[in-house]
Amino acid sequence: MPYKTIKYEKKEGVALITLNRPHALNALSRELSRELNEALEEAEGDEEVRVLVITGAPRSDGRPCFSAGADIKEVADKGLAGLGLKESTIADEVEAIAKISAQLPFQNIYEMRKPVIAAIDGICTAGGLGLAEACDIRLVAETAEISDMHIKNLGFIGGGGATAFLPRIVGASMAKEMVFTGEPIDGKEAWRIGFANHVYPPDKLMQAAMYMAKRIATMNPSGIRMAKALINASPDMDMRQALIYSRLCSAAYSPKQGFENFTKRSEERESE
Repeated sequence: MPYKTIKYEKKEGVALITLNRPHALNALSRELSRELNEALEEAEGDEEVRVLVITGAPRSDGRPCFSAGADIKEVADKGLAGLGLKESTIADEVEAIAKISAQLPFQNIYEMRKPVIAAIDGICTAGGLGLAEACDIRLVAETAEISDMHIKNLGFIGGGGATAFLPRIVGASMAKEMVFTGEPIDGKEAWRIGFANHVYPPDKLMQAAMYMAKRIATMNPSGIRMAKALINASPDMDMRQALIYSRLCSAAYSPKQGFENFTKRSEERESE
């Protein structure tokens, strides 16, 4: 289906979704959030798509940009009432902000059955950071500018999940430093603290992201889906529960099918 604020491309088992509001630093407007959720649903239901890659379109001057987060200007220009939300009391405003956050696609990305890779360069802050955190794998360019500027710029924490995702990714102490100070880190530092899986020169980022996505796309989708569910659930369990869950998941996958796949791949390697 046609989209106005994102680009959706499909090739070799990979859906490439590009946030495409370069004039607004790819900010997550209501329309972009809606379209991104629709694209996620489209990819989830498409059997040809096995992996998703999310990135951002370059700015109008050519500089890279992932996303500057929720479109604060949209709220300021239209007001909460202009967005179809009440704004009469503090309680109403809090409720409205919560509703806006709920429209953002972070939970949908995290709960997708298919792997999602974030390819990050340039500005990645606030809700853009939350978007990246929700992805399964994060690949960054050396020139990435990653931060959470909610408190620094707005005086309050965001609703995109930085305080939920970030400690699980980089640890509580580093998450606090990033949230408390709002200072950006580059790609190399993001890799050093464990936020990014890999760091690349800017001109190699998308090539590397697509290469990884296509490799994953060749794997058994049932195995990938089960592995993602298990890995996402394990941190919330103690070790005994995690081991039991792992055995149950393993038993649910046909040993015969797994052996046949292994044999087929071994024969393919020998013939190469």
